[in-house]
Amino acid sequence: MTSRLRFAPRFVAFCLACLSLPASGADAPVAVDAALAVTGDPLLRAWVPPVYPEAARATKLEGRVIVDMLVDEHGVVTEARVAHSDNAVFDEAALAAVRQWRFKPGLDEGKPVPFGLVGPVEFRLAPKEKIAPGALPPERLWPTPAKRKAAKIVNAIDPDYPEELDPRKLPGRVDLRIQLGADGKISGTRVLWASHAALVAEALRVSRTWTFEPARQGLLAIPSEMEAPAEFVSVGANRAEILAANGIRVVDAEPEVLPEPFVITEPVFPLEKLLAGEEGTAEVAFTVDARGVATALALTSCSAPEFGAALVAAVDGWTFRPAMQGGARVPVKVAVTWSFARPAEGALKRLADALAPGGGGVPAAKGLDRPLAVVWRGFPVYPSALVESAASGKADIEFIIDRDGRARLPRVLSATQPEFGWAAATAVSQWVFEPPMRGGEAVAVRVLIPIGFTPPKK
Repeated sequence: MTSRLRFAPRFVAFCLACLSLPASGADAPVAVDAALAVTGDPLLRAWVPPVYPEAARATKLEGRVIVDMLVDEHGVVTEARVAHSDNAVFDEAALAAVRQWRFKPGLDEGKPVPFGLVGPVEFRLAPKEKIAPGALPPERLWPTPAKRKAAKIVNAIDPDYPEELDPRKLPGRVDLRIQLGADGKISGTRVLWASHAALVAEALRVSRTWTFEPARQGLLAIPSEMEAPAEFVSVGANRAEILAANGIRVVDAEPEVLPEPFVITEPVFPLEKLLAGEEGTAEVAFTVDARGVATALALTSCSAPEFGAALVAAVDGWTFRPAMQGGARVPVKVAVTWSFARPAEGALKRLADALAPGGGGVPAAKGLDRPLAVVWRGFPVYPSALVESAASGKADIEFIIDRDGRARLPRVLSATQPEFGWAAATAVSQWVFEPPMRGGEAVAVRVLIPIGFTPPKK
């Protein structure tokens, strides 16, 4: 697994769900549930001192043993192991004593649960304190919760590079949050971020083949969650080849190390043009700054305004691994030429044919076996052309969720400004859902969603 690379979008929106509590008078009593759930560590309630080994006593040997122990939900020590010992002569005596200790069980929201503890067992010929039979030892000898050890990946098979991206040679990554049971098996997976929608399904598939060592608290294996990236590489492709495969060229002095495309979202094919059978081109000049972000965009040519607007909206969200000169990151001026060609096969052609006159259309998302569920949904990028105006706005986008759960053929139904419409459509084109099901079969459905924009903070 390689190190993570994060990019800061120009605009991120958050929806916060707030809990509202009823107001009460200043003198009103506060009601407290007497059965309020409690969470706490196990507490020692019965302690047995170790039997001093005669071999150690005869040689006047003293020492200390640190013991890992597993205490069950009844407060019984079910497992004990030596974590550290001054001398092996004390080990068996220490373990024998610990196995007789009893605890008030640890609680998790009021429910007794197993717990991993670690505690010292001392062997002193002249102990500092005299402990009466049946009494508890001084607090320094009490066991305490063992340190937690995070889960880790034992074996992670590399994902297969998606055929859809083969012509473009793009590297990519999908960040996953994986929930693990105490047995180290996956109990749930969530997509946190994806550089391209085409990578999501394969990242989820391959992650299910990974094996893990569960998280532990001492001897106790515990459920946990971890973040892990699934990395995608087009084998053998260098930066120059990746740039060329995506229609990008450097237009000023070429740096020692070229920028490497990373998040390169395809521009949306204007649906009206697609259904009319029209194809076209557009060119945008821009700067890849020292952070790797596309800035200073300028539309230099287009065969139709819609193609130009679509390409500008896409480039607004592009990010790169930066160019390098003399070991430092440097900005570089580039240009991209994009051809809008009608798809000859695949999901896009099938859906375009369905939406064309006489094609039968695509039904709305009604009567599905289950509600639509989002797998990955990135936020739209605030249009760079509107940053100075600091305008707020919204757009209504209609799109198709295909049988694989991919968002396809977004169309702007309305927008307060055209730039918001194209930005929203571009974002939606990268969304991924669980495949819509009707009557037990995966189907394509047509949906509508409003998207709001708030200007980024300066």
